[in-house]
Parts: sequence; C-alpha cells; structure tokens
Amino acid sequence: MNHPIVEKILKDGINSVNLSMLDEATKKKILGDVGDKLFRQHRFIEAIDIIARANDAEKLIKLGDLFLLDNKGELAALCFIPTKDKQRLNSAAAKCVEAQNYKLAAMAYEAAENVQMASFMKENFAGG
Repeated sequence: MNHPIVEKILKDGINSVNLSMLDEATKKKILGDVGDKLFRQHRFIEAIDIIARANDAEKLIKLGDLFLLDNKGELAALCFIPTKDKQRLNSAAAKCVEAQNYKLAAMAYEAAENVQMASFMKENFAGG
C-alpha cells in the first residue's frame, strides 16, 4: 500500500506537504518513492527535483547515466548537477551543447568546476 504522503505529493505537488517533522531516513524514503513514481509516469523533471530534494546522489547518478545512454543529455545534466560528479557533468554538458542548450551546458560545466568552459558558454552563447 502506498504511503498517504506519497499520494498527496503526487496529486498536489511537493509544496502541499510539510516534511520537516519527519526524520531524514523517512523523508528520503518518501521522496524516493515519489521520485520513482514520477519517473515511471515520464514526469522526468519533477522526478529529478524530488530525488535531488531527497539528497539521493546515488539514484541521481543512476538516472543520469540512463538519460545519457538514451541521448538525453539535458535530463542527465539536471541529474548530475546536484551530485557534483565532474566527469559525468562534463559529458552531459557536451550533450547539452549538441542540443544547443547553452545555458544548461554552462550550468553543468560550472557544477563540474570547469570554469573555462562555463565562462566560454556564458560569454559566447548563454548571454552572460
């Protein structure tokens, strides 16, 4: 049976509940369940956001790797940015450049601490 908080978040969004009264393990479990369900519903952006809120870097890396394999570099970048995994971020950023999403590429390069590429993207393509 699904946890009622999971169902509430799926129906009304993350801002519909206050998880501050829960311990970290319970919060991570609930948010992980929500993220899994959102992913299965192909609500990828929401799933990534929820999993990032759960601080589940391992799950973000697994999802990001799946997105990279599926040639979805922008979704991969969104997964990898919270993890600070430099190698994966640089790979995802390159895919973002291919997709002409220069702003996200710059964000990914910045998260990878690749200052030179982040600056190059911002100055030449992302307006800033």
